[in-house]
Amino acid sequence: MSERVDPVVLAKAPGYRIELADDGVVHVHAGPLSFRLARDACEALTTTLARAMVRLAHVCPKRPVLEVLPGGGEG
Repeated sequence: MSERVDPVVLAKAPGYRIELADDGVVHVHAGPLSFRLARDACEALTTTLARAMVRLAHVCPKRPVLEVLPGGGEG
């Protein structure tokens, strides 16, 4: 009988975590959602998300953050 090893954290950010389980399954935790994916499925999902983000940047570019600068507007 073999012991289970804790998953290896591959990457994380606030609210997100990607882990590799000892059986080779990739666990993707995104907020309240969790996915257990085979490596090839995780690669396909990652590629699809990256393509979507590139397309989104072209379709709906981020607007610059506006800020008030001191000493402007009068005169």
